[in-house]
Amino acid sequence: MIRHPLGLRLDPNRPVRDQIYEAARLGARGVMLDAVGDLAPHRLSETGRRELRHVLRTVELSLVGLSLPTRRSFDTTDQLDDRVRRADAAFGMAYELGTTLVLARAGALPPADDPPRREAFTNALRELGGRAEHRGVRLALETGSEPGENLNSFLDALASPSLAVSIDPASALQANLDPVACVRTLAAWVLHAYASDATGSARAPGPNPRGFGFPAGALDWEEYLGALEEIGYRGFLTIWPPPGHPAAAPFTAVCDRLAQLS
Repeated sequence: MIRHPLGLRLDPNRPVRDQIYEAARLGARGVMLDAVGDLAPHRLSETGRRELRHVLRTVELSLVGLSLPTRRSFDTTDQLDDRVRRADAAFGMAYELGTTLVLARAGALPPADDPPRREAFTNALRELGGRAEHRGVRLALETGSEPGENLNSFLDALASPSLAVSIDPASALQANLDPVACVRTLAAWVLHAYASDATGSARAPGPNPRGFGFPAGALDWEEYLGALEEIGYRGFLTIWPPPGHPAAAPFTAVCDRLAQLS
């Protein structure tokens, strides 16, 4: 038996309603949406939000979370107010749609020897954490661009209860980081986790951080699931198919692998 409910991150370039029905047919328990296009907060009307909630209820799927698009990192003050406002709107929409989880790629933590960028990044995350708390949601930073130790120290120092972490094994492996170590290091902050690796990535990862027994980009699934169990994680495992590819094959492949390890 698979111990975690499985989610499916939908393709923002395909019709959302069709993908929701497909996710239900595949056996997903929830879906992750990107707040872009027709689902951008300024475009999805109150009526559209009610209809989306209705469709999810009809097929008995949860909204795992909402992904906040970030074209630029938060280490610069250029147009920062506008980006924070857009994030705030996404926080409000997420809560209205029935989820308390918003994901974002904030960018790599600027080094301590670059005070202006470091200060801008810290202030932006503090502001975002405060706005997330006001909206009743939590902002989970997606891993992959920063070693777990660095991100853990930063979050500990910031001490914002509305900030958290989403573990992205594929991105971690592409950056030559060990997802298993990330889970254990960031244990107190983990609010969401993907079930994916980087074996099918267009950007070839380097040597596997788990050692020679694992091909480049391959996830040590047994240790990864074990680490999530160790830290008491009980949330969704979200499957994120490659953009532009049908969801059925990767979803079924992960389901089969997880069933073998259960």
